[in-house]
Amino acid sequence: MEDGGIIVLGGLLKDGYSDGEQKVPVLGDVPVLGNLFKSQTRSRAKRNLMVFLRPVVLRDGAQTDALSMDRYDLMRASQQGSQPPNSVVTPINQGPVLPSLRAVQPPPAGSAAPQPAPVRTP
Repeated sequence: MEDGGIIVLGGLLKDGYSDGEQKVPVLGDVPVLGNLFKSQTRSRAKRNLMVFLRPVVLRDGAQTDALSMDRYDLMRASQQGSQPPNSVVTPINQGPVLPSLRAVQPPPAGSAAPQPAPVRTP
């Protein structure tokens, strides 16, 4: 498999059939005339689930970080695009959205990271 190529692992197939009948009580059971008071439904559903993989070889940390940030931004944009419209009636006007990592700056190289407070046990 070469870098960026697509491979199919396998898949699942499912065929589903269903029958249904609705009728007016008593009138639907009358011979011959009962057909006027009932209906039949039939349905068939086919589902096919395939699993595809596209491996990408990452040679160093910079490539890993760039790909991770790209995927993170893609998920964040998807969440922002699926926000409900603002409503005066409903007080909750936003769904959860991942925070922006581009705005977060790492601490300067010479500074020490803040230490957590010690935990006291009774």
